[in-house]
Amino acid sequence: RSLVVSVGLVVGYPFARYMLLLTAPACAVAPQSASVSVELSFGEAMSSRERRSLSRQLVRAYGANRGAPHPLRLSFSALDEASLHPDMLHRDLARWDCQRVGERADVRWPADELVWLSPDAGEPLSTLDPDVTYVVSGLVDRSVVSGRSLERSRAAGGRAVRLPLRECAPRPDVHPILSVVSVVSMLAAVNSGASWEEAIGAALPKRFMERREAEAAARG
Repeated sequence: RSLVVSVGLVVGYPFARYMLLLTAPACAVAPQSASVSVELSFGEAMSSRERRSLSRQLVRAYGANRGAPHPLRLSFSALDEASLHPDMLHRDLARWDCQRVGERADVRWPADELVWLSPDAGEPLSTLDPDVTYVVSGLVDRSVVSGRSLERSRAAGGRAVRLPLRECAPRPDVHPILSVVSVVSMLAAVNSGASWEEAIGAALPKRFMERREAEAAARG
């Protein structure tokens, strides 16, 4: 597929850098790799602190995928909207080996080619399909407002699934809301041949396990 971008009046983000962002070449990744897009249209829902945190997470997520034996076909969507919040976009994004999309994911791809990842979805993700694009919400929500990614998937008419944490995590009761880094790391590991148990065990933050273990100990 060709890269489709929309260019309009960009407020807040330096125009020259924005144009570089959209016209930088994407890397060549094996076509059988899964396609994953980090959706960056949630800027209005985050505070400045949360957006800066997301910017740092994007760097780490990109690095995790780049370092995988078989990287995902990684893209960043909704850059038109994200450019309204310069604190959300890392200055080196234009130089990364990835695809950059101006529109939202649900505009760029048909609904039947999108699968939204949401911790609130009922269906677990079992296998990665190279013929669809998995959408990871670029969202840091310190107040934990549930349902945002699920609502977006429904509005777009797409399918939503959750990562199989209940089925494959070291504990079935780990917190289902993960960072962009953890989600991309898990997907990249599975794309590279790891089992879900291996991928989740490696990418799940230790504090998630420690918190549940402490709660279980407190209950006696």
